[in-house]
Amino acid sequence: MVNNAGVMTPPTRHTTADGLELQFGTNHIGHVALVGRLLPLLRAGRARVTTLSSSAARAGKIDWSDLQSERRYSPIRAYNLSKLANLLFGLELDRRARTGGWGIVSNVAHPGTTLTNLYSAGPNLGRRLPSPHQAIMARLARLGLFVQSVQRGVLPALYAATSPDSRGGGFYGPDGFGQFTGDPTELAVYRSARGEADAARLWAVSERLAGVEFGG
Repeated sequence: MVNNAGVMTPPTRHTTADGLELQFGTNHIGHVALVGRLLPLLRAGRARVTTLSSSAARAGKIDWSDLQSERRYSPIRAYNLSKLANLLFGLELDRRARTGGWGIVSNVAHPGTTLTNLYSAGPNLGRRLPSPHQAIMARLARLGLFVQSVQRGVLPALYAATSPDSRGGGFYGPDGFGQFTGDPTELAVYRSARGEADAARLWAVSERLAGVEFGG
């Protein structure tokens, strides 16, 4: 199972049908809800679950008093938070699976800087004039600078999800400069995601928001 739904940096705050901030709700809570509802099947199949994060998780910070960016919305801050949440969730899922004997393996991957419609769909949401994001990224890709194709960007996720050498609790991404591009490799978990207390707290909040209970 690969958790890969995502939206990035709408210029103004939007919400999901459940009233969650769009990036936090789509990128994180939606995946929590899906995994939670499929957990019996995943356990029966001894599945591997790979959750897609981003190098943006490095800059992610959790404001427990404003997870939904209701008081202050910043497109990139909300995106960074959602990607940090992905990383925390994937790691905590593996810890709980091992402790509870669930029989599943969970890891996390990020695609580097990959030219997809993520750079147009979100940044253009609610705008009258097109966002420059996609044009800038396309130009960098043509120059071979810091941006790679989908065919390359998908490799870390494929490695994490299918390689016999990838492991539960591992974090995978490109091996190039700044983790922008390159071949898949295991990465050190970002400092922002090393706090197991934060992961456990986010897990409890996410279960409530997603309306699921993973149990023991």
